[in-house]
Amino acid sequence: MVALEAAAWTSLRFWYEVLSAFGFGVVSSLVPVLNSEIFIVGSLASGLLGPLEVSIGLALGHGVGKQIMFLAVRKGRQLSWFAPREKTAPPPGSRRERWRRWNGRVARMVENPRWGMPILVFSAITGIPPVYLVVIYSATTRMRFWSFSVWVTVGFFVRCLALALATRWGVHLVL
Repeated sequence: MVALEAAAWTSLRFWYEVLSAFGFGVVSSLVPVLNSEIFIVGSLASGLLGPLEVSIGLALGHGVGKQIMFLAVRKGRQLSWFAPREKTAPPPGSRRERWRRWNGRVARMVENPRWGMPILVFSAITGIPPVYLVVIYSATTRMRFWSFSVWVTVGFFVRCLALALATRWGVHLVL
């Protein structure tokens, strides 16, 4: 995999690289326009960051950012100005009624212990379905915060490391 000497873990440069990737990871997980894949390719192609450093930093940063989102959605529903309004039943067969049924099915799938975590991990690794949406659905269900946090971070680490190693291998082929 990635060979890392013991001295590299103690170097100031290693922790600076991890911290810079961590900062970008937090911001890019909250602002979807900032793309972490481009950050990985750019930082590795330029030689500014190593593959392990960028993977650790981005994964932890994404994990923290998605935890912030998860808690904001979950706790934000309790605020008085987000209080649920009286719901009127949509007419049968209308778009609103179909949307409500689909929304309920997806929420039950994410909430289900059999499907919820695999969907979350698959989404974090591949980006399909978008993690942003899975986090919002997860926060509206009874999914446990700590299991959510661990698996979304592990999924992002796998995704970042795979892209970082592929980029490093591709850059070495070109050079």
